[in-house]
Amino acid sequence: MHSSYKRLSGFTLTIFIYVFAIIFFPFEAIAEEKLPTITDLTKGKVKIGDLIDRNNVDLVKDYLSNSVYGLVKKGMILRMGKQIPADEFTTKAYREATERNRGKAVITDDVIVYLKDGSLWPGGMPFPDPQTGAEVMGSVKYGNGYSDLLHDPIWLFYVDKNGERYKKVGQIHRYLYTNCRTKIPPLGTIPGNEDILFKRLSVATYPIEIKGLGQYTVRYYNDAKKYDTGFVYLPAYKRTIRVSATTWQDNIGGSDLIYADGNAFQEPYSDWGFKLLKKDAYLLAPEPEAPFTYFDKKGKFDKRMIWDEGFKFARLGWAIYPVHIVEAIPKIKHLYSKRIVYVAAYPYWPTTSNLLMVDNFDRQNKLWRSYVHTYGDSYELDGETYHVTFGTMIYDLQTDHSTQMWYREYLDNNNFTPGDVTLGSLLKFSR
Repeated sequence: MHSSYKRLSGFTLTIFIYVFAIIFFPFEAIAEEKLPTITDLTKGKVKIGDLIDRNNVDLVKDYLSNSVYGLVKKGMILRMGKQIPADEFTTKAYREATERNRGKAVITDDVIVYLKDGSLWPGGMPFPDPQTGAEVMGSVKYGNGYSDLLHDPIWLFYVDKNGERYKKVGQIHRYLYTNCRTKIPPLGTIPGNEDILFKRLSVATYPIEIKGLGQYTVRYYNDAKKYDTGFVYLPAYKRTIRVSATTWQDNIGGSDLIYADGNAFQEPYSDWGFKLLKKDAYLLAPEPEAPFTYFDKKGKFDKRMIWDEGFKFARLGWAIYPVHIVEAIPKIKHLYSKRIVYVAAYPYWPTTSNLLMVDNFDRQNKLWRSYVHTYGDSYELDGETYHVTFGTMIYDLQTDHSTQMWYREYLDNNNFTPGDVTLGSLLKFSR
Protein backbone atom coordinates (compact mmCIF):
# COMPACT_ATOMS: atom_id res chain seq x y z
CA MET A 1 0.00 0.00 0.00
CA HIS A 2 2.78 2.40 0.88
CA SER A 3 4.67 1.64 -2.34
CA SER A 4 1.52 2.33 -4.39
CA TYR A 5 1.13 5.62 -2.56
CA LYS A 6 4.72 6.59 -3.46
CA ARG A 7 4.07 5.90 -7.14
CA LEU A 8 1.30 8.51 -7.31
CA SER A 9 2.37 11.47 -9.43
CA GLY A 10 2.13 14.97 -8.00
CA PHE A 11 -0.76 15.74 -10.36
CA THR A 12 -2.67 12.57 -9.48
CA LEU A 13 -2.18 13.19 -5.79
CA THR A 14 -3.48 16.75 -6.16
CA ILE A 15 -6.62 15.53 -7.93
CA PHE A 16 -7.14 12.83 -5.30
CA ILE A 17 -6.90 15.36 -2.47
CA TYR A 18 -9.25 17.79 -4.25
CA VAL A 19 -11.93 15.14 -4.87
CA PHE A 20 -11.57 13.86 -1.31
CA ALA A 21 -12.02 17.41 -0.02
CA ILE A 22 -15.14 18.01 -2.10
CA ILE A 23 -16.79 14.79 -0.93
CA PHE A 24 -15.91 14.90 2.74
CA PHE A 25 -15.10 18.56 3.47
CA PRO A 26 -17.19 20.65 1.04
CA PHE A 27 -16.54 24.03 2.67
CA GLU A 28 -12.78 23.51 2.83
CA ALA A 29 -12.84 22.89 -0.92
CA ILE A 30 -14.64 26.21 -1.36
CA ALA A 31 -11.58 28.03 -0.11
CA GLU A 32 -9.82 26.96 -3.33
CA GLU A 33 -9.89 29.16 -6.40
CA LYS A 34 -12.34 26.82 -8.11
CA LEU A 35 -15.68 26.22 -6.40
CA PRO A 36 -17.27 22.78 -6.47
CA THR A 37 -20.48 22.65 -8.49
CA ILE A 38 -23.72 20.87 -7.71
CA THR A 39 -22.49 18.12 -10.04
CA ASP A 40 -19.39 17.65 -7.89
CA LEU A 41 -21.29 17.63 -4.62
CA THR A 42 -23.96 15.17 -5.79
CA LYS A 43 -21.41 12.92 -7.54
CA GLY A 44 -23.07 13.49 -10.90
CA LYS A 45 -26.65 12.83 -9.81
CA VAL A 46 -27.57 16.47 -10.50
CA LYS A 47 -26.07 18.48 -13.36
CA ILE A 48 -26.06 22.12 -14.39
CA GLY A 49 -29.25 22.73 -16.37
CA ASP A 50 -31.27 20.14 -14.45
CA LEU A 51 -34.57 21.11 -12.86
CA ILE A 52 -35.22 20.39 -9.21
CA ASP A 53 -38.84 19.99 -8.13
CA ARG A 54 -40.79 18.34 -5.31
CA ASN A 55 -40.12 14.88 -6.77
CA ASN A 56 -36.30 15.01 -6.77
CA VAL A 57 -35.53 17.77 -4.25
CA ASP A 58 -34.04 15.32 -1.76
CA LEU A 59 -31.05 14.98 -4.11
CA VAL A 60 -30.03 18.54 -3.12
CA LYS A 61 -31.70 18.84 0.28
CA ASP A 62 -28.33 19.12 2.05
CA TYR A 63 -27.60 22.30 0.06
CA LEU A 64 -30.91 24.12 0.62
CA SER A 65 -32.14 26.30 3.46
CA ASN A 66 -35.07 24.84 5.37
CA SER A 67 -37.48 27.38 3.94
CA VAL A 68 -36.35 26.96 0.31
CA TYR A 69 -36.76 23.22 0.72
CA GLY A 70 -40.30 23.97 1.90
CA LEU A 71 -40.91 26.20 -1.13
CA VAL A 72 -39.87 23.45 -3.51
CA LYS A 73 -42.30 21.10 -1.77
CA LYS A 74 -44.98 23.71 -2.48
CA GLY A 75 -44.19 23.82 -6.19
CA MET A 76 -41.13 26.00 -6.68
CA ILE A 77 -38.79 24.66 -9.40
CA LEU A 78 -35.06 25.37 -9.25
CA ARG A 79 -32.91 25.43 -12.37
CA MET A 80 -29.34 24.38 -11.63
CA GLY A 81 -27.30 27.28 -12.97
CA LYS A 82 -23.76 28.50 -13.45
CA GLN A 83 -21.66 30.28 -10.84
CA ILE A 84 -20.69 33.92 -11.07
CA PRO A 85 -16.88 34.40 -10.80
CA ALA A 86 -15.72 35.83 -7.48
CA ASP A 87 -14.12 38.91 -9.07
CA GLU A 88 -17.48 39.88 -10.64
CA PHE A 89 -19.25 40.09 -7.28
CA THR A 90 -17.40 43.16 -6.04
CA THR A 91 -15.27 45.92 -7.53
CA LYS A 92 -11.49 45.91 -7.63
CA ALA A 93 -11.51 48.96 -5.32
CA TYR A 94 -13.60 47.05 -2.77
CA ARG A 95 -11.32 44.01 -2.85
CA GLU A 96 -8.25 46.25 -2.47
CA ALA A 97 -9.82 48.03 0.50
CA THR A 98 -10.63 44.67 2.09
CA GLU A 99 -7.01 43.52 1.83
CA ARG A 100 -5.60 46.89 2.84
CA ASN A 101 -7.70 46.93 6.01
CA ARG A 102 -7.58 43.20 6.78
CA GLY A 103 -7.11 42.56 10.50
CA LYS A 104 -7.76 46.19 11.49
CA ALA A 105 -11.46 45.92 12.43
CA VAL A 106 -12.82 45.66 15.96
CA ILE A 107 -16.47 45.14 16.88
CA THR A 108 -18.53 46.15 19.92
CA ASP A 109 -21.17 44.12 21.72
CA ASP A 110 -23.77 46.16 19.80
CA VAL A 111 -22.26 45.12 16.44
CA ILE A 112 -20.65 48.50 15.72
CA VAL A 113 -17.40 48.27 13.72
CA TYR A 114 -14.43 50.60 14.12
CA LEU A 115 -10.72 50.57 13.40
CA LYS A 116 -8.52 49.60 16.33
CA ASP A 117 -7.74 53.26 17.02
CA GLY A 118 -11.45 54.01 17.38
CA SER A 119 -11.89 55.73 14.02
CA LEU A 120 -14.66 54.93 11.54
CA TRP A 121 -14.42 51.90 9.29
CA PRO A 122 -13.00 53.19 5.97
CA GLY A 123 -14.47 50.51 3.69
CA GLY A 124 -14.07 46.98 2.43
CA MET A 125 -15.14 43.87 4.28
CA PRO A 126 -14.36 44.18 8.02
CA PHE A 127 -14.13 40.43 8.69
CA PRO A 128 -13.26 38.37 5.58
CA ASP A 129 -12.74 35.33 7.83
CA PRO A 130 -15.33 35.82 10.59
CA GLN A 131 -15.08 33.76 13.75
CA THR A 132 -18.39 34.80 15.35
CA GLY A 133 -21.94 35.55 14.31
CA ALA A 134 -21.47 39.19 15.29
CA GLU A 135 -18.48 39.47 12.95
CA VAL A 136 -20.54 38.03 10.09
CA MET A 137 -23.31 40.55 10.69
CA GLY A 138 -20.83 43.38 11.23
CA SER A 139 -19.57 42.72 7.71
CA VAL A 140 -23.12 42.82 6.38
CA LYS A 141 -23.72 46.15 8.08
CA TYR A 142 -20.47 47.96 7.28
CA GLY A 143 -19.18 45.98 4.30
CA ASN A 144 -21.45 47.40 1.62
CA GLY A 145 -19.85 47.31 -1.80
CA TYR A 146 -21.42 50.45 -3.29
CA SER A 147 -21.54 54.17 -2.60
CA ASP A 148 -24.92 55.00 -4.12
CA LEU A 149 -27.86 52.97 -5.36
CA LEU A 150 -31.02 53.56 -7.34
CA HIS A 151 -33.96 51.16 -7.67
CA ASP A 152 -36.10 52.43 -10.55
CA PRO A 153 -38.65 51.09 -11.10
CA ILE A 154 -39.70 48.76 -8.29
CA TRP A 155 -42.82 46.64 -8.59
CA LEU A 156 -44.35 44.81 -5.65
CA PHE A 157 -46.78 42.03 -6.46
CA TYR A 158 -49.09 40.51 -3.87
CA VAL A 159 -49.75 36.84 -4.71
CA ASP A 160 -52.49 34.76 -3.10
CA LYS A 161 -52.59 31.04 -2.31
CA ASN A 162 -53.98 30.30 -5.79
CA GLY A 163 -50.99 31.93 -7.47
CA GLU A 164 -52.92 34.99 -8.62
CA ARG A 165 -51.48 38.50 -8.52
CA TYR A 166 -54.21 40.60 -6.98
CA LYS A 167 -52.36 43.83 -6.18
CA LYS A 168 -49.45 45.85 -7.56
CA VAL A 169 -47.52 48.74 -6.02
CA GLY A 170 -44.80 50.82 -7.72
CA GLN A 171 -41.89 52.53 -5.96
CA ILE A 172 -38.52 54.22 -6.43
CA HIS A 173 -35.63 53.96 -3.91
CA ARG A 174 -32.50 56.06 -3.52
CA TYR A 175 -29.66 55.06 -1.18
CA LEU A 176 -26.52 57.02 -0.36
CA TYR A 177 -23.78 55.64 1.90
CA THR A 178 -21.97 58.47 3.62
CA ASN A 179 -19.46 56.12 5.29
CA CYS A 180 -17.51 52.99 4.28
CA ARG A 181 -17.14 54.26 0.70
CA THR A 182 -14.62 52.48 -1.55
CA LYS A 183 -15.60 53.44 -5.10
CA ILE A 184 -16.95 57.00 -5.45
CA PRO A 185 -15.03 59.95 -3.96
CA PRO A 186 -14.91 61.11 -1.29
CA LEU A 187 -13.74 57.72 -0.08
CA GLY A 188 -14.34 56.55 3.46
CA THR A 189 -16.54 59.30 4.89
CA ILE A 190 -18.31 62.25 3.27
CA PRO A 191 -17.19 65.22 5.44
CA GLY A 192 -19.93 66.45 7.75
CA ASN A 193 -21.65 63.05 7.78
CA GLU A 194 -19.42 61.21 10.24
CA ASP A 195 -22.35 60.05 12.41
CA ILE A 196 -24.43 58.72 9.49
CA LEU A 197 -24.08 55.32 7.83
CA PHE A 198 -26.57 55.80 4.99
CA LYS A 199 -29.56 57.88 3.89
CA ARG A 200 -32.58 56.44 2.10
CA LEU A 201 -35.48 57.87 0.08
CA SER A 202 -38.50 55.72 -0.86
CA VAL A 203 -41.43 57.09 -2.88
CA ALA A 204 -44.57 55.34 -4.14
CA THR A 205 -45.33 55.77 -7.85
CA TYR A 206 -48.38 53.51 -8.30
CA PRO A 207 -51.37 53.26 -7.90
CA ILE A 208 -52.56 56.84 -8.22
CA GLU A 209 -54.19 56.71 -4.78
CA ILE A 210 -50.80 56.56 -3.05
CA LYS A 211 -48.59 58.21 -5.64
CA GLY A 212 -46.16 60.57 -3.90
CA LEU A 213 -46.36 58.83 -0.53
CA GLY A 214 -42.75 58.79 0.56
CA GLN A 215 -40.32 58.21 3.39
CA TYR A 216 -36.94 59.72 4.19
CA THR A 217 -34.74 57.77 6.61
CA VAL A 218 -31.32 58.29 8.17
CA ARG A 219 -29.43 55.26 9.53
CA TYR A 220 -26.74 56.31 12.00
CA TYR A 221 -23.28 54.82 12.17
CA ASN A 222 -23.87 53.81 15.79
CA ASP A 223 -27.51 52.74 15.59
CA ALA A 224 -27.39 51.30 19.10
CA LYS A 225 -26.79 54.80 20.45
CA LYS A 226 -29.21 56.56 18.09
CA TYR A 227 -32.07 54.87 16.23
CA ASP A 228 -33.10 55.93 12.73
CA THR A 229 -34.54 59.34 12.03
CA GLY A 230 -37.54 59.08 9.74
CA PHE A 231 -40.10 61.33 8.03
CA VAL A 232 -43.15 60.44 5.93
CA TYR A 233 -44.80 62.72 3.38
CA LEU A 234 -48.58 62.27 3.02
CA PRO A 235 -49.63 63.70 -0.37
CA ALA A 236 -53.36 63.58 0.42
CA TYR A 237 -52.79 66.04 3.27
CA LYS A 238 -49.69 67.76 1.87
CA ARG A 239 -48.07 67.15 5.23
CA THR A 240 -44.81 65.72 6.49
CA ILE A 241 -44.78 63.89 9.81
CA ARG A 242 -42.00 62.44 11.93
CA VAL A 243 -42.30 58.64 12.24
CA SER A 244 -41.08 56.39 15.00
CA ALA A 245 -37.84 54.56 14.41
CA THR A 246 -38.95 51.61 16.52
CA THR A 247 -41.77 50.26 14.33
CA TRP A 248 -39.71 47.45 12.79
CA GLN A 249 -42.43 44.87 13.38
CA ASP A 250 -45.21 46.79 11.63
CA ASN A 251 -46.57 45.43 8.39
CA ILE A 252 -45.71 47.29 5.17
CA GLY A 253 -48.84 48.22 3.25
CA GLY A 254 -50.69 44.95 3.70
CA SER A 255 -47.80 42.92 2.25
CA ASP A 256 -46.00 39.95 3.78
CA LEU A 257 -43.10 42.24 4.68
CA ILE A 258 -42.53 43.94 7.98
CA TYR A 259 -40.17 46.90 8.17
CA ALA A 260 -37.54 44.65 9.76
CA ASP A 261 -37.50 42.55 6.57
CA GLY A 262 -36.14 45.37 4.43
CA ASN A 263 -32.99 44.18 2.64
CA ALA A 264 -33.53 40.87 4.49
CA PHE A 265 -32.61 42.16 7.98
CA GLN A 266 -32.95 45.92 8.38
CA GLU A 267 -33.49 46.64 12.07
CA PRO A 268 -30.65 47.57 14.46
CA TYR A 269 -28.48 44.56 15.25
CA SER A 270 -28.05 45.73 18.84
CA ASP A 271 -31.51 44.26 19.52
CA TRP A 272 -30.31 40.80 18.49
CA GLY A 273 -27.83 38.17 19.55
CA PHE A 274 -25.94 36.27 16.85
CA LYS A 275 -24.40 32.81 16.84
CA LEU A 276 -22.33 31.46 13.95
CA LEU A 277 -23.66 27.95 13.31
CA LYS A 278 -21.39 26.84 10.48
CA LYS A 279 -19.74 27.59 7.16
CA ASP A 280 -20.89 25.43 4.28
CA ALA A 281 -21.77 25.12 0.59
CA TYR A 282 -25.36 26.02 -0.32
CA LEU A 283 -27.52 26.58 -3.37
CA LEU A 284 -28.17 30.31 -3.75
CA ALA A 285 -29.95 32.38 -6.37
CA PRO A 286 -27.05 34.42 -7.88
CA GLU A 287 -26.84 33.10 -11.44
CA PRO A 288 -25.76 34.93 -14.62
CA GLU A 289 -28.10 33.43 -17.24
CA ALA A 290 -31.58 34.47 -16.13
CA PRO A 291 -33.84 36.00 -18.84
CA PHE A 292 -33.41 39.79 -18.83
CA THR A 293 -34.78 42.27 -18.62
CA TYR A 294 -37.50 41.01 -16.32
CA PHE A 295 -39.93 43.85 -16.90
CA ASP A 296 -40.42 47.23 -18.51
CA LYS A 297 -41.21 50.55 -16.86
CA LYS A 298 -44.89 49.61 -16.53
CA GLY A 299 -44.13 46.30 -14.84
CA LYS A 300 -44.82 44.04 -17.83
CA PHE A 301 -42.65 40.94 -17.56
CA ASP A 302 -40.37 39.54 -20.24
CA LYS A 303 -42.09 36.80 -22.25
CA ARG A 304 -39.14 34.48 -21.57
CA MET A 305 -40.03 34.38 -17.89
CA ILE A 306 -41.24 31.00 -16.67
CA TRP A 307 -43.66 30.87 -13.74
CA ASP A 308 -44.73 27.89 -11.65
CA GLU A 309 -47.89 27.37 -9.61
CA GLY A 310 -49.60 30.28 -11.31
CA PHE A 311 -47.43 33.29 -10.48
CA LYS A 312 -46.20 31.99 -7.13
CA PHE A 313 -42.66 31.21 -8.20
CA ALA A 314 -40.35 32.64 -10.85
CA ARG A 315 -38.10 29.89 -12.21
CA LEU A 316 -34.60 31.10 -11.36
CA GLY A 317 -31.08 29.78 -11.66
CA TRP A 318 -29.43 28.44 -8.49
CA ALA A 319 -25.73 27.65 -7.99
CA ILE A 320 -23.37 26.50 -5.23
CA TYR A 321 -21.62 29.19 -3.18
CA PRO A 322 -19.99 29.36 0.26
CA VAL A 323 -22.10 30.82 3.06
CA HIS A 324 -21.92 31.62 6.75
CA ILE A 325 -25.07 30.45 8.51
CA VAL A 326 -26.01 32.53 11.55
CA GLU A 327 -28.75 32.12 14.14
CA ALA A 328 -30.27 35.42 15.28
CA ILE A 329 -32.22 35.55 18.55
CA PRO A 330 -34.06 38.77 19.57
CA LYS A 331 -33.18 40.44 22.86
CA ILE A 332 -36.57 42.19 22.82
CA LYS A 333 -40.14 40.94 22.39
CA HIS A 334 -40.42 40.30 18.69
CA LEU A 335 -42.71 38.96 15.99
CA TYR A 336 -39.96 36.49 15.10
CA SER A 337 -38.68 34.07 17.74
CA LYS A 338 -35.52 33.59 15.69
CA ARG A 339 -34.01 33.98 12.26
CA ILE A 340 -31.57 31.74 10.43
CA VAL A 341 -29.63 33.91 8.01
CA TYR A 342 -27.45 32.84 5.10
CA VAL A 343 -24.64 35.31 4.40
CA ALA A 344 -22.30 35.13 1.41
CA ALA A 345 -18.71 34.22 2.30
CA TYR A 346 -15.86 36.33 0.96
CA PRO A 347 -14.76 36.63 -1.83
CA TYR A 348 -18.21 35.65 -3.14
CA TRP A 349 -19.58 38.82 -1.58
CA PRO A 350 -22.33 40.55 -3.58
CA THR A 351 -22.02 44.29 -4.03
CA THR A 352 -25.55 44.64 -2.63
CA SER A 353 -27.67 42.45 -0.38
CA ASN A 354 -24.96 40.11 0.88
CA LEU A 355 -27.56 38.51 3.15
CA LEU A 356 -29.00 36.11 0.60
CA MET A 357 -31.68 34.11 2.40
CA VAL A 358 -33.50 34.15 5.73
CA ASP A 359 -35.63 31.55 7.50
CA ASN A 360 -37.99 33.45 9.82
CA PHE A 361 -39.72 31.64 12.72
CA ASP A 362 -42.93 32.66 14.49
CA ARG A 363 -43.35 33.07 18.24
CA GLN A 364 -44.14 29.35 18.56
CA ASN A 365 -40.76 28.70 16.93
CA LYS A 366 -42.38 27.29 13.78
CA LEU A 367 -40.94 28.08 10.34
CA TRP A 368 -42.98 30.96 9.02
CA ARG A 369 -41.57 33.16 6.28
CA SER A 370 -38.90 32.54 3.66
CA TYR A 371 -36.91 35.50 2.33
CA VAL A 372 -34.88 35.05 -0.87
CA HIS A 373 -32.73 37.53 -2.80
CA THR A 374 -32.16 36.92 -6.52
CA TYR A 375 -29.10 38.02 -8.51
CA GLY A 376 -27.65 37.88 -11.98
CA ASP A 377 -28.60 41.04 -13.86
CA SER A 378 -25.42 42.82 -14.93
CA TYR A 379 -23.97 45.87 -16.62
CA GLU A 380 -20.49 47.22 -17.36
CA LEU A 381 -19.19 50.26 -15.51
CA ASP A 382 -15.61 51.56 -15.51
CA GLY A 383 -14.38 48.32 -17.07
CA GLU A 384 -15.97 46.11 -14.41
CA THR A 385 -19.00 43.85 -14.44
CA TYR A 386 -21.65 44.64 -11.85
CA HIS A 387 -23.90 41.68 -11.05
CA VAL A 388 -26.80 43.12 -9.12
CA THR A 389 -30.01 42.06 -7.42
CA PHE A 390 -33.19 42.14 -9.47
CA GLY A 391 -35.74 40.74 -7.07
CA THR A 392 -36.81 39.59 -3.63
CA MET A 393 -39.52 37.24 -2.49
CA ILE A 394 -40.93 36.77 0.98
CA TYR A 395 -43.23 33.76 1.18
CA ASP A 396 -45.53 32.90 4.08
CA LEU A 397 -45.18 29.13 4.32
CA GLN A 398 -48.12 28.91 6.73
CA THR A 399 -50.71 30.72 4.56
CA ASP A 400 -49.25 30.18 1.06
CA HIS A 401 -49.29 33.93 0.50
CA SER A 402 -46.34 35.91 -0.83
CA THR A 403 -45.05 39.32 -1.79
CA GLN A 404 -42.60 39.62 -4.67
CA MET A 405 -40.45 42.68 -5.29
CA TRP A 406 -38.88 43.04 -8.75
CA TYR A 407 -36.73 45.99 -9.71
CA ARG A 408 -33.93 47.46 -11.78
CA GLU A 409 -30.83 48.28 -9.77
CA TYR A 410 -28.15 50.83 -10.62
CA LEU A 411 -24.97 51.16 -8.54
CA ASP A 412 -22.24 53.78 -8.35
CA ASN A 413 -23.41 55.67 -11.43
CA ASN A 414 -26.12 57.91 -9.98
CA ASN A 415 -23.86 60.76 -8.77
CA PHE A 416 -25.92 61.22 -5.62
CA THR A 417 -24.74 63.78 -3.07
CA PRO A 418 -26.05 64.22 0.49
CA GLY A 419 -28.33 66.93 -0.88
CA ASP A 420 -30.04 64.44 -3.22
CA VAL A 421 -31.29 62.31 -0.33
CA THR A 422 -32.88 64.67 2.18
CA LEU A 423 -36.26 65.65 3.56
CA GLY A 424 -36.31 68.51 1.06
CA SER A 425 -35.67 66.16 -1.87
CA LEU A 426 -38.46 63.90 -0.60
CA LEU A 427 -40.90 66.82 -0.73
CA LYS A 428 -39.71 67.85 -4.19
CA PHE A 429 -39.91 64.30 -5.50
CA SER A 430 -43.31 63.50 -3.96
CA ARG A 431 -45.01 66.70 -5.11
